[in-house]
Amino acid sequence: MSEPITNTRFSKNQLNLAEEHYRRGNLEGAIEIVNALTFGHPNTSANHQKISQILVAYQINLTSRQAGFTYYDILRISNPLCSHQTIQRKYRDIMVKLCHDTNKSVAAKSAFEIINYAWKILSDPQKRENYNIKKRFRRR
Repeated sequence: MSEPITNTRFSKNQLNLAEEHYRRGNLEGAIEIVNALTFGHPNTSANHQKISQILVAYQINLTSRQAGFTYYDILRISNPLCSHQTIQRKYRDIMVKLCHDTNKSVAAKSAFEIINYAWKILSDPQKRENYNIKKRFRRR
């Protein structure tokens, strides 16, 4: 007789399935599985943190593949004319979730590179101004 499936074991199986979807290029499927884990099953705080870290990595990768995305979208900033401090705070919040010591997702490395490139542009005042002009973000 097999052992009963516990929430932790079930979560690991589902996370493995999500990772496989990501590897095959099905980001929407991977996100759907992780979202179901977030809302459909009780999780410990450690499990919830792991799930949210993986979800962020998937979402960043998906955003970067969408037509017309901006670096502000990558950093989850709705106002491209926000302060430098807002950009810095959003960058740090995301980087904590992508830290290679805790986020073991196959999507984390590419998400890390995407975030760093967005930061490289948006953290430099001249590069950010040029980017905003190119994207036609202007103060009114």
